[in-house]
Amino acid sequence: MPSHHQLDFIEALHESGVDLQVRFFGNVDEGRRHMGWDASPQLGKNAKYVRPSIDALDESVPDWRERIHIIPGTVGNRFLMDLVDRLIREKVEWIHWSESARPGLRRVIRLPFRMLYGRKINRYALGALAISKVAEKEFISWGVTAKKIRWLPYAEGPLTASDHVDEQINRFIDNRFVFMFSGTLCQRKGIDILLQSFKSVADQYPSCMLILIGPDTKDGRYQAQAKKLNIPADKVLFVGPVDFDRAKNILPACDVLILPSRYDGWGMVIYEAASMGKAVIATDRCGATHHMIVDGVNGFRVKAGDVKSLALAMQRYLASSSLAKLHGNHSRTMAEFFYPEKNVERFLCAMESLLTKKF
Repeated sequence: MPSHHQLDFIEALHESGVDLQVRFFGNVDEGRRHMGWDASPQLGKNAKYVRPSIDALDESVPDWRERIHIIPGTVGNRFLMDLVDRLIREKVEWIHWSESARPGLRRVIRLPFRMLYGRKINRYALGALAISKVAEKEFISWGVTAKKIRWLPYAEGPLTASDHVDEQINRFIDNRFVFMFSGTLCQRKGIDILLQSFKSVADQYPSCMLILIGPDTKDGRYQAQAKKLNIPADKVLFVGPVDFDRAKNILPACDVLILPSRYDGWGMVIYEAASMGKAVIATDRCGATHHMIVDGVNGFRVKAGDVKSLALAMQRYLASSSLAKLHGNHSRTMAEFFYPEKNVERFLCAMESLLTKKF
């Protein structure tokens, strides 16, 4: 489906001279619309919707046999698997590109299918592009040989705050130290862990507060948890879902961005906060953490699901008034390595090396 997170990278590929065609076989789903995504987003140059049908190849991209196909997404999508099989039959070049699979029983059940797909990558594909080091390990568990794997993360242009200041947020902050979360409020994102950690920190440092941006998938469970933990109502703000433009006006208000996920394939909000010069705390189960956070330099990497580990990282910022700003400056420098133009260089280098090895 179209994503505002990918639009800048797609545009940078076009600007570099890459002859790129983009096809979407799905619309923005209800879950992402609930998160504030645009239901009818801008598609960008040479991009269009197609039916999830093999016939869409001939109908939409007449010269598809002469192109290299980038197959995104996780294993299991029927259309994508049919597409791969046709590319193999027609001896057309292709590359896989994805995050790691979400851990859990479903991953275990589907592992034999992923291992079958891994054999197809080894035998027929040019290679596999891993979003992160975590994804690289995932590919290897499928049986993909390491020499066929290259790194290609997500890439987005740096966020810049508009001149408009979000008045609701400013009134609530009232010159206090702000920790912020942005994303879906759910168990996978570790919101229960975040609230428990914040409670222990807030008891010791009354001048801090927590803002949570995003839809609550648990129908008020986390607001109820905050009350049960006796977190004062003036110290935690549940903003709810906001669109991308408003989010850009809220993120600058934080001192530290926190992503406490039990699992995140990448975690684009880490980059978004870093590009705005914010310190970041994120767990070791977020793909971006291993690439965008240098522990103790621009943020802290903490153990997923560990209340104490997260609380200690938060306390380090509150104990030193200048640390968040120092880390934020380093974050902005780190974010530059993930600008779309840099990702084009990674993509072209990956393509060149994989095509060279082919011969």
